[in-house]
Amino acid sequence: MNTVLSLIATCSSGLEELLADEINRFSSRQVEVERGAVTWQGNLQEAYRVCLWSRFASRLLVVLDRFAAKDSDALYEGVRAMQWSNHLGADSSLAVDCVLSNSTVTHSHFAALRVKDAVVDYFRDREGHRPTVDSRQPDIRLHLYLKEDMAQLSLDLSGASLHRRGYRLEGGQAPLKESLAAAIVSKAGVTAAMAGNDIVLDPMCGSATLLIEAAQIIGDVAPGLDRRYFGFLKWRGHQARIWQELVNEAMAREEAGLERPWPRLLGFDADSAAIKAALANIERAGLTGKIHVERRELARLRPPTQKAAGFHLLVTNPPYGERLSARDEVKYLYRCLGRLAGRHFVNWRLAVFAGNPDLLDALGQENVAHHRFFNGPIPCTLRLHEVQAPTVAQGPWRLSSAPPASPLANRLKKNSKPLLKWAAKEKISCLRIYDRDMPEYNVTIDLYGPWILVREYAAPASVSREKARARRREIINTLADLLDCKRNRIFFSSRERQPGGSARNGKQGKERLLEVEEGDCRFLVNLGPTTRHSGLSLEQRSLRLRIGEMAEGSRFLSLFCSTGAATLHAAMAGARSTTSIDPTATALAWTRKNLVLNGFDPQRHKLDKADCLSWLRKRQVERYDLIHLAPAALVKRGKKGAKGLAVQEQHGPLIAAAMALLEENGLLLFFCQSRTFHLDEELGRHFSILDISGPATPPDFSRSRKSLHAFEIRHRTAASGS
Repeated sequence: MNTVLSLIATCSSGLEELLADEINRFSSRQVEVERGAVTWQGNLQEAYRVCLWSRFASRLLVVLDRFAAKDSDALYEGVRAMQWSNHLGADSSLAVDCVLSNSTVTHSHFAALRVKDAVVDYFRDREGHRPTVDSRQPDIRLHLYLKEDMAQLSLDLSGASLHRRGYRLEGGQAPLKESLAAAIVSKAGVTAAMAGNDIVLDPMCGSATLLIEAAQIIGDVAPGLDRRYFGFLKWRGHQARIWQELVNEAMAREEAGLERPWPRLLGFDADSAAIKAALANIERAGLTGKIHVERRELARLRPPTQKAAGFHLLVTNPPYGERLSARDEVKYLYRCLGRLAGRHFVNWRLAVFAGNPDLLDALGQENVAHHRFFNGPIPCTLRLHEVQAPTVAQGPWRLSSAPPASPLANRLKKNSKPLLKWAAKEKISCLRIYDRDMPEYNVTIDLYGPWILVREYAAPASVSREKARARRREIINTLADLLDCKRNRIFFSSRERQPGGSARNGKQGKERLLEVEEGDCRFLVNLGPTTRHSGLSLEQRSLRLRIGEMAEGSRFLSLFCSTGAATLHAAMAGARSTTSIDPTATALAWTRKNLVLNGFDPQRHKLDKADCLSWLRKRQVERYDLIHLAPAALVKRGKKGAKGLAVQEQHGPLIAAAMALLEENGLLLFFCQSRTFHLDEELGRHFSILDISGPATPPDFSRSRKSLHAFEIRHRTAASGS
């Protein structure tokens, strides 16, 4: 009991100071911090206490001997000369781990083999038989550290890494080690002194490792209490009485800790399998009733009802990309988390652990502290924030009071005055204020939040390039003066006339993806210099907002989903399920980004790349309550390549095939934009059709060159019943 031992506790890089603080509570003798380890002088009881109570240690070693080992033979002789019968018997099992540092012995496996041979030969010479090797769960595990010409041989009292508490069998995808999770919640502010009005919430809890480690700190639970295996249990130096006394003490402390008033510990995750694993882990940890977890997508993140002021912590380790099919989507997940925090969790502490500092910058919150850790080989950062409300965004556009200086300025002011008033009243931030009204200014002008997109269509052949450029400058200057905005907020998308008279986009430029709002949703729009499609079709705004009013609890299908705007409104409204079909991979990739940006897991929302008509005809079982069908363009292959087919020619079969999947009381919303479209009369013989083109046409598209056509289509039985 009173024998002084040389002890070494190893840990993951970054946890050294936390581990040293722990050991100083157990012992104050010659505690020294090294990279990845803490060393000190202590007795066996202190060693046991580290095995039982350390939240941050990986292994605990007691040094058996140090000796010179200039080569493998010297290593063998040094080990064989030790009194091994004090530690194990000939019928014991053992394993040897080895770490080398600038040693003349260059292969760790060979060095470990020489140690094993020396111990085996020691017993074979004395007793005629030898210990066996068990690399998985041996009676005795030895640790050899060879640095230059010196060997240090230690006994591993932990046996297996101390981060394995025993409660986690299902770790989910890429789980945190328990020791690292304990470090994260400790640095985030979790302590044993937390009170009943405090809250700890993990919005992407996975298998609940962060919450369980927080609960063990709060409840004064010894992390090693549920472990069934330690490296000292079959060691001949083991003092069972001392160990049992410490176990009894830990059990009493846990019982008292779990009985006191508890803070609220909450966990959400979009993955039902993760929640299942979390519930099982919580039960094995003996914390049922102390932690509440449920399936909830990030989009639904809201703070619980707060009875009184207290310490409120939002702590999480978001996915690195493994649970998202494309890594570039992860930044949008962080943006969503930061936006929701700023909107709903002001004055909470936000602690986010990530492997990429750029992702943490996407949170949009000012950090007050950060800590660096390693998650395996990955350097990671824990960043702490005191959540602040977002800065006031660009307010409604305001027109200049100066008199118009040109015919273009006069037309823009005449158009914009009623539209901006209407948009402010309806809380609409994306709208069209000019649609090729004057032949000499062949452009459309759209407001996207605080940005302006000018799309230039092909100029007449008689207009020179110099004159076209001058008109572009005039448009930009007029907008800057009229709306009192900086020119860097005005984006120009040009379609130049090419030799032979065809108009097409120029070389593809880099995407310029920006965020805008529509209703309760956020969307990525591309305002790049050659964009044909911004990613948010403003002409369908009214229809999307209507979907948002109707989609709660529905099975929703979007055909020709484009960038998923209609799907987002349905998902945000609480649709039971969403299915989005589009023939292009680009559209579906954009849809995924929009889903993530709004806090939805794309894996919970079905996305299929397919020809919509073929997809519909292959479906026999699926049924939907609400279908959105908006074919912007239809293409089929001919002998001469791709040929566009007018929606007029193809909408009948599409609608008929879609109606075959519509529930009896369901609704199909059809939309297209065309100068000459007429609904197939044959459809009216089979379905109940209501033309809603007027109500679905927003004021900013009332003068559009292409008429907007929208229809509500139901089964006749449902229509007659209503």
